Amino acid sequence: MTQGEIKPQENESLDGFLRRSAEIDFWADVSDFLGQAGLRYGHRMIEDLALAEENLGIEPGSLAQISPRWKSKTALLNWRFERHHSAPVCPACIAEGRPHQQAWRHSLVTACTVHELVLKDQCPMCCETLLPGKGGYDTCGCGCSLLHLEQDAATEADTVLSALVCGEMHPMRACLPPSLAFRAPSDIGEFLFFLAASGRMTSSGKHGKTTMPKTIEEARAFLTAAARVLCDWPSVFQQDASERLQRGDPSASTAPERLGRWYQRLMRFSDQAYDDFRTELGTVISLEFDGAYTGAAGAGSESDRDWMSSAEAARVIGIRPDRIVAAVARDLIEGKLYSRGFGHRHTMIHRTTVDTIRANRARFVDKSAFREFLGVSRKQYELLWEAGFLASVVATNVPPLVDAAHDLDAAQTLLDRIGRGAVRVDGSKVSLKDINLRFTTDRSGVLAVIRAIHDGRLSPSLGSTSGKLAAFQFDRTEIDAILQRTLRGPGLTIQEVGRMTGWKDQCIAHWCDLGLLEHKTYTHGPGKGRIIGHECLARFQARFVPLASLAKDAGTSSRKLRSVLAERGVETVGAMQEGAAWRGHLVPLAELVSASLHRAGRSSSKGAVI
Repeated sequence: MTQGEIKPQENESLDGFLRRSAEIDFWADVSDFLGQAGLRYGHRMIEDLALAEENLGIEPGSLAQISPRWKSKTALLNWRFERHHSAPVCPACIAEGRPHQQAWRHSLVTACTVHELVLKDQCPMCCETLLPGKGGYDTCGCGCSLLHLEQDAATEADTVLSALVCGEMHPMRACLPPSLAFRAPSDIGEFLFFLAASGRMTSSGKHGKTTMPKTIEEARAFLTAAARVLCDWPSVFQQDASERLQRGDPSASTAPERLGRWYQRLMRFSDQAYDDFRTELGTVISLEFDGAYTGAAGAGSESDRDWMSSAEAARVIGIRPDRIVAAVARDLIEGKLYSRGFGHRHTMIHRTTVDTIRANRARFVDKSAFREFLGVSRKQYELLWEAGFLASVVATNVPPLVDAAHDLDAAQTLLDRIGRGAVRVDGSKVSLKDINLRFTTDRSGVLAVIRAIHDGRLSPSLGSTSGKLAAFQFDRTEIDAILQRTLRGPGLTIQEVGRMTGWKDQCIAHWCDLGLLEHKTYTHGPGKGRIIGHECLARFQARFVPLASLAKDAGTSSRKLRSVLAERGVETVGAMQEGAAWRGHLVPLAELVSASLHRAGRSSSKGAVI
């Protein structure tokens, strides 16, 4: 059977399909199968699936339909939740010869919903984690068979959450909120991550970015909070919302302000599958909060508290009331004008508009807050700006009543794009915060490095992109190469020409001094360096040949060859004295050809006379 005849089976993962293809082609390890085609399982292969299909002889389009992607309408193929550090399997599925499932590749899936078993991601023999793109269809990379893995029954939480992510109508989903029990929204992975992360704290006790679990054990522990909320509905969610209201800023006059980012993140999930969460939150707020504005959770379209005065809205937003009045008058924002009594006009603004304005003001921040978001200093911010790195994140037109222009959403999108290009770096690494004018005094070089990062030509190191931009790390060797190219421009140094040709560096420098070898100079520390263009080197080699090279090819000594050439009227050039010896003799090719033609002419004349 040829590879072109192999097709992915229903719900088969990309990793599993490649393992099956390798086994059919008699390869024990999928990494060897990919290696013989010049491929390696990972981000780069997935970015160029057409090349992978061509090299493996697989029917075009076969890999695309089962490969993860950044914006996927299918929850299981969401690149954000692709498992990069483990390749778990269901012991029963492997024993029965079933295909590797797409669900196993999702970071938040911990159980097989068919057999209700916990997935296994550790080899019983070498005790190493099973990795994607390594090992066989039913073997570990060490060669150990996976056909007899220990089978552990999954908990209700494991099965329910895994079925929810997979979109399977499993009977255990009956314990879920009604709006979620029979729906499978494409962003369910993000929602589960939100619930799980909201119930966790960082090791320092401060809120921060939560990392994706790498193993099955980590995923089960990570999902504990989400499982409690979903499997004990609605009591745990109500209790959590109530506690957040109590912990919030007591001076906050609105429920969204008191609940903070948790409220904003929850309200971003707009699918009908999450209606029950908004309804229950609205119930808790209505019972326990008596502020000016309860927010949009659980509220009707035109309730008595839907409209606010400009003064009240100004307090909520944090601006002067006259700015709201002016914005409504100029039709920049939606509002109503009421006349009461004699000459009294009142401006009213809808609470959803207030929410929008507050969200926009939180999204667009000033330079100081933006530097804090990136983790960079003022000087480094100026370098980023000068390099054009921030062109896409500084808005020229901002929403109404917004005072700053730095778009945090656009910045996060930029950081995510750079982070997706992360590669493995084995050598020395440099953090972005250290790429400044203390790292090198060459300003143009620093700007070139920053532009290379922005354009994706310089990729960050794997494992360094989960925090702020300043902490992103890059390959020191690649940075030095960019700095060197920027400093001297395109071409070759004297040392590089010497390594290529075998000529002595002193001779090359002397030929440059004599003007025989065209070159350019550049500042190199306290002195000057020379750069020789490829065209200049080609022209030089077309005009001259070193005497030593010519003598070596002719099987004679340089001194004897020089004597013979002198007898025939060919004089060398470019020599330099080194002690008692002379080095660097060059033979002009034009004179060498002329001498040969002259000798040939004389031989012809003698033949004619005879």
